[in-house]
Amino acid sequence: MLSEKEKKVLRLIDDNQGELIGEIYMLSEKEKKVLRLIDDNQGELIEYLRKLISFETVTPSSGGKAEGDDYKELQCFVYETLKEMGFTLDMWEVDPSTLENFPGSGVAPERDLSNMPVVVGELKGQGKGKSLILNGHYDVVPVGMIENWSHDPFKGEIEDNKIFGRGACDMKGGIATMIEAVKLIQKAGVKLDGDLIVQTVPEEEMSCMGTLACCQKGYKADAAIIPEPTDLNVLVAMRGNVGGTLTVLGRAGHADEGVQPHWSVGGAVNAISKSVKMIQALEELTEEWRTRPDKQHKLLNPDVVLPTVIRGGEWSVTYPEKVEIEFNAPFVPGTVNPGKEIEEKIMSVAATDPWMKEHPPKIESSGWMYGAEIDENEPIIHTAIEASRELDIEPKLTGMDSLTDAIHLINYSKVPTISIGVDISTAHKADEFADIGQLIKATKVIALTIMRWCGYS
Repeated sequence: MLSEKEKKVLRLIDDNQGELIGEIYMLSEKEKKVLRLIDDNQGELIEYLRKLISFETVTPSSGGKAEGDDYKELQCFVYETLKEMGFTLDMWEVDPSTLENFPGSGVAPERDLSNMPVVVGELKGQGKGKSLILNGHYDVVPVGMIENWSHDPFKGEIEDNKIFGRGACDMKGGIATMIEAVKLIQKAGVKLDGDLIVQTVPEEEMSCMGTLACCQKGYKADAAIIPEPTDLNVLVAMRGNVGGTLTVLGRAGHADEGVQPHWSVGGAVNAISKSVKMIQALEELTEEWRTRPDKQHKLLNPDVVLPTVIRGGEWSVTYPEKVEIEFNAPFVPGTVNPGKEIEEKIMSVAATDPWMKEHPPKIESSGWMYGAEIDENEPIIHTAIEASRELDIEPKLTGMDSLTDAIHLINYSKVPTISIGVDISTAHKADEFADIGQLIKATKVIALTIMRWCGYS
């Protein structure tokens, strides 16, 4: 009969198509001690997350800015935690106008990020191991309709072994797990060989400029973990995104005048009617992408362009002379100039309409952010998978159709980055929660991954 270790060897061979890439471990005594401490200190993890949830750190809307003290107070709370753990610390506010702006960066120079500081802590290892970044965003999406919540979104209430609140899973829960993992590694008397960098950042839910600022300040490592919610799977790929506004022109006229003369002799033109053709053009492009080979990805859905906001008309008895359509278009990694094909499709369809041929629609991009992925054979992936298997978790490699701060770590800093964390199913929803059992498992996976990646004594 096969032993458990023999089964593990065979499973690794299957996973890597005959090439044994991972390294097989058994839990060391120090690893067992760290895992026991995580079990014994569950209350500390829970209370740390509840404290983070209590800070109302909602991402400001476009054109808005952070108001109140909660953003700074949360970061001061994290700062003091890391200071007590022996980290060398840096804390600053990001000025987007000073960031390097390049295609795919998502930089919005005019955005006001004041009152939302970044905190970075560095913990030097013993100089003989690999370095690691732990990154988490503390901004959260708005609550939405408060009447849809059965728990206070900023109290961290506990029910049925779940912690409820905005950010519980996305991703203040992730921040709590990564900080508690390091704290309990230290409590076990373990000294890491490699350097450890902890980053808590704002603005992931809008522009990812918090993490980009860290990258442009020169913070790098051999790998990174962002504990975004993944249902304990390993996230390795994500789509990019481009957005914009499509303006369709008409000509005003009195709606009660009966039959209008032809537009070529001054007749009114209904911009709403013309905009229907533009929406249909976007739908045709999405349908084409659904099966086109260059839009297929092993872990991600094909590209899509979706009209999300429409504005048109000023008066009920006036022909509308302008319609604005905002659109959102996520795309697979590696896509070059993602807005170009959208514009070409719009213009080709407009050219078939005599009015729009002479009065073409206008497209204004709101900027785009590149997608990202890492090779499935990156060592950090195998380290995380083996750490998970030690805990009887069998993670899958997954992709995300949205994007995270990993785009900048991967693309700008060339740091192989994975995510592993709790279930994502309630992210951005009313009664968002994190399951306490999953929080504990995620903390254990991260702790083991840190130790095995960085090395320790």
